[in-house]
Amino acid sequence: MKTLVLYESKFGNTEKIAQSINQAIGGEIYNVAEFRPEMLDDVDLLIVGSPIHGWQPSSETVQFLNHLETGSLKGKYVAAFDTGFKNIFSGNAASRIIRKLERAGGKQLVPTQKFVVVQSEGPLASGEVDRAGSWALGLRVELEEVTHTMSH
Repeated sequence: MKTLVLYESKFGNTEKIAQSINQAIGGEIYNVAEFRPEMLDDVDLLIVGSPIHGWQPSSETVQFLNHLETGSLKGKYVAAFDTGFKNIFSGNAASRIIRKLERAGGKQLVPTQKFVVVQSEGPLASGEVDRAGSWALGLRVELEEVTHTMSH
């Protein structure tokens, strides 16, 4: 199983979450600005994360998502996360990310996840890096179950 984690991070908080996810799940990790379409070759699971900016993903993440070709994620599983304030008024970037990934043909594996920052520039709330690792382990288990079921 090949996993690709793509993220964008202004102050390093989303990057820390992406690194924790990648460490737990074992894959490749890149900033969205480094994305090239061939990175999707042989990928089973694509995880995309972004900070919340103005109630939506960062402009770099939106640019990446807008350039995904229809069908480019067909046969791949996808997951999304964001980083932002805990309150409901901070917005939700992950739901917008997952919709775009699904439009490109990806199949959502688990519900999106928000990781909490204490202030706009951080730091992350206590325990969020560990929670990201746990979320990733759950993702891996889910992926193993669906791929195992499909092979039998």
